Amino acid sequence: MSKIAKILFVVLTFFVIILSIFSIYVFCTIKRIPNLDALNLDDLNSLNTSIQIFDSNNNIYTSTSLKGQQTISIDTLPEHTKDAFISIEDKTFYSHNGLNYGRIIKAGINNVFSGYFKEGASTITQQLIKNTYLTTEKTISRKIQEAYLALKLEKIYSKNKILETYLNVIYFGNGAYGIESAAQNYFNKSAKELSLSESAALAGIIKSPKKYSPVLNYSNCINRRDVVLKSMLDDNKITEQEYNLAKNAELLINNFATNNDFVSTVLSEAENILTINEKELSNSGYKIYTCLDASLQDELSKHKSTELENCMIVIDNKTNSIISTFGDVFSPRQPASTLKPFISYAPALEAGILMPDTPILDEMTDFNGFTPKNADNKYLGWTDVRTALSKSLNVPAVKALSFVGIDNALKSLDDFGLTLSSEDNHLALALGATKYGISPIKIANAYATLSRLGENKPLGLIERIEDANSNVIFLKNNTIKQALSAESAYLLNDILKDTVTEGTAKKLKNLNINNLCAKTGTAGAKDHTNTDAWCISYTPQYTVLTWYGNTTGNSKNNLNKSQNGGSIATQQNQKIWQVLKKKNFTDIDFVRPKNIITAQIDTSASEYQTLQLASENTPQMYQKDALLNKKFLPKVSQRFDVITVPKVEVKSGENIVLCWEGQKTLNFDVIIRQN
Repeated sequence: MSKIAKILFVVLTFFVIILSIFSIYVFCTIKRIPNLDALNLDDLNSLNTSIQIFDSNNNIYTSTSLKGQQTISIDTLPEHTKDAFISIEDKTFYSHNGLNYGRIIKAGINNVFSGYFKEGASTITQQLIKNTYLTTEKTISRKIQEAYLALKLEKIYSKNKILETYLNVIYFGNGAYGIESAAQNYFNKSAKELSLSESAALAGIIKSPKKYSPVLNYSNCINRRDVVLKSMLDDNKITEQEYNLAKNAELLINNFATNNDFVSTVLSEAENILTINEKELSNSGYKIYTCLDASLQDELSKHKSTELENCMIVIDNKTNSIISTFGDVFSPRQPASTLKPFISYAPALEAGILMPDTPILDEMTDFNGFTPKNADNKYLGWTDVRTALSKSLNVPAVKALSFVGIDNALKSLDDFGLTLSSEDNHLALALGATKYGISPIKIANAYATLSRLGENKPLGLIERIEDANSNVIFLKNNTIKQALSAESAYLLNDILKDTVTEGTAKKLKNLNINNLCAKTGTAGAKDHTNTDAWCISYTPQYTVLTWYGNTTGNSKNNLNKSQNGGSIATQQNQKIWQVLKKKNFTDIDFVRPKNIITAQIDTSASEYQTLQLASENTPQMYQKDALLNKKFLPKVSQRFDVITVPKVEVKSGENIVLCWEGQKTLNFDVIIRQN
């Protein structure tokens, strides 16, 4: 035998051995497929592993399984709807036997050259198997099982039956399984009424339901829709004219039915916790135990707006758990003035630079080219920190930030969990102007931290997650971090009580809650409309956040000028407190730290722009009670220690005129004696 023949023999033998081993592996993998005879598309619910979501009493609040989802017959769907999914997901659907071998080879080559699994080659049949019958693990054995079952399924059912089932069970995000549920959620219509543009948008969503969500990422959705339309054009499924009309059509999104979905909020949090995507989670079979107060959630749902984009969070401050929520609380928004307590005043109080009664000048000021204006273009002149924050004055907030320095202020934000972009390094932060915004859930957590006098805990809806076998795979971390001293937090809380009694959240005053703190915020656009309206209020027991605004990027969805934090957001906040007051509500005060004292200050000193303690000589009329931190007591006033005799000048004439010059903070009695 020649040398070449020997080499060929060895290579062939090696190949046969590898092929044999692989064949045995494939055979064993297929034999391990559970319930092989259960491939029944008419009873697909039995194949789907659902996610069960429990409330705080461990009762099932809802399930995200296919059971109960709306289905639709494929015969009632428009042709362009079916064509949209086939063009983008599986062009050869009607000709292959379950597997697209050419696509598998092409994807394999591309993955080898790219060095990772850059692209897949799953047909619609394979996707149906993967999403309903198998686990979501990414292994070779699961891929083998998927391919085998796809071939088997194609022998049992017609193409139309497979496509119909696929369209009725595929996940479209926001808790919507199946095209009928998706059409109702996103467009408020039946799937049989979908336009070409809407059909292409839905076909585009399933690749990544969150990334291409028309509610959360409208521009991404439009771009993906256009990709689907182009694919349909290339496949001769639509004409050039139909393509252009659909591409230029506006998607009218039913934002509020989808965005106000509690299930979506829970699933988003679970995805972040487990670092898996929405598709993987949707078929996991997990049991998710939440802190939800089911009766409160049901009651508050009656009060939510269906006309404007909005969200709401209610927190039990003791456990730092979200007990009720609706709307998208994870997407970042512009925080506006809700950031002021944390960026400007918290670090200033912590450093002893400011106290609630420290005088501060509110006037038009140029900060090296940055000239902030108050919301109403009115300025109070010399005022104090308490008034400046409770009335949300802009100039004093910028001054406070300039006093503490941006680096120290950003460190304060980090401690509260409000970390910003590295590009956010400017005085406009005092007004809440950020590059990318902050999510409502993070802002709510920061205010809940104030309610606990600076104790910061992880915030979330989920207490624990169990897998399908009841093994605990996540347990909430309750580690406490002190974000701010108890003294500074107490002083901030006392100031923010004034926001309710005489500040920007006065609409909460008639609740008659003595220890209610609040902060509002409004982010405006150049056309004098508003993009964000906030109200966050809290007591030691609860924190309530309400937000209205526009996250679509389309200015026509902005709030009007009168819809701001002090109006629309505060009104909704008030409704929530009215419900909470009927529950186990207690109007308790914040525990005063021992270093917080009440002392008399000399109000006459404010005329000289300083905070000073009253002395024993300070007249009663110039004494005022003030909360102070013993760590940073101001000096004692000496203004009345020495009283100078006024200079008196008598001018006689037709009338006698007395003129004198003395301390303007003193009153003088003039006694005229007639000799």
